[in-house]
Amino acid sequence: MPIIFLRIAWMKHYQGVTSNDIPTGAGSYVEENHDGGEVYNFQPSRDGYMFGYVHIQDYRSIRLERIGAGKDDDFIEGVNIVYFAKNPQTGGQYVIGWHNKATLYRKEQVGEVKGARVNGRREYRAKARARNCKLIPDDDRVFELPSSDDGGPGQSNVWYVEEYHDPKYLNKLEEYIKDPIHYIHRTPKKGRGGRPWQKDVELKKKVESAAMDLVSEYFTARKFVVEYRHTENLGWDLEATLRKQTLLLEVKGLSGEFYAVELTHNEYDNSKRNKKNYRLCIVSFALDKTKQKLDIYYHKDGNWKNNNNQVLKVVPIVSAKFQLN
Repeated sequence: MPIIFLRIAWMKHYQGVTSNDIPTGAGSYVEENHDGGEVYNFQPSRDGYMFGYVHIQDYRSIRLERIGAGKDDDFIEGVNIVYFAKNPQTGGQYVIGWHNKATLYRKEQVGEVKGARVNGRREYRAKARARNCKLIPDDDRVFELPSSDDGGPGQSNVWYVEEYHDPKYLNKLEEYIKDPIHYIHRTPKKGRGGRPWQKDVELKKKVESAAMDLVSEYFTARKFVVEYRHTENLGWDLEATLRKQTLLLEVKGLSGEFYAVELTHNEYDNSKRNKKNYRLCIVSFALDKTKQKLDIYYHKDGNWKNNNNQVLKVVPIVSAKFQLN
C-alpha cells in the first residue's frame, strides 16, 4: 500500500480552533491568523469521512506518480497518509496521526464537506473513512521523523518516504501504527543522574515514592530524560528534559481519590515564578496499581488546568508563627 508523509500544524484535536487548541508551528499564516486548512483534519463529517488538508508551498501539485499513480491521474486511492508536525515545546517533528486507505488528490479540492466545518466550504487534499483514521493524543506523540540532515523531510510539507535510506524505518512505523500506545512502553528508556527515591516503611513515604515513580515512568516513556531532585528543596521533585525543554514536576501522591492537595510556600512560589515549565502531577491511589491515576496540570490563560480542561481552584493559605514575648 503506498505511503506518504504530510506536514501540518501542531494541535491537540484538529476539530476546529478553540481557546484551548490553537494551531502552531506551520508557517507565518498559521502563526499570524491562528488558523489553517488542517484545523479540521480529524473532525468526522456527518457521512462518516475525514478530510485532510496540507498546505503545499505555492499551491503546487502532489507528485502522485511517486507513490504509484499515473502521471495524468488526478487522484490515487488506497494510500496511507501519515501526518506529522513540529512539537512547539520540545522541537523535533513527530507523527500525530494518520488516514489509512485514503484517496489522495494531486491538486487542492474545494467543495462542500458535510458537517466538517460550520458555515461553509473548505479545501482538502485527502479523504478517508473515519474508521480508518487515528489521531494520537498530544502527550503520546513519540514517533519521531528523521532530520533533514539525515535524509528526512526538508522544507516541503510533503515527504516521499520511499527514498529514505533506512529500510527499517517503515517497519518501525508499521509497528507503531498497529499499536501506538504499547509502542511507547516498548521503546528503550533513557535515564541520567540523580539519586533514586529511597523507599520508607512509613505510609506517606511509600505513597510519595510510588507517585514519583509513576510520574517518572510516564515522562520517560515519552522520551524525556527524568532526574530526581526531590532532596534538594528546589520547589519541585523531578525534572524532565526533552530537547530544548525542561519541565519542573511537582509530584503529589495520594493514597485515595484526589480532592485537594497543598503546596509548601517554596513550591507555591516556584509554581508562580516558573509557571511556563511547572507541572503539578497528582497521583491518586498511588499504592494501588489497578486504580492509579495521574493528572498533570499546567498553567494557561491564568488557570491551572489539565488536558481534560479541568481547572484547579487555588486557595492561598495564610500561616503564622506563635512565640513567647
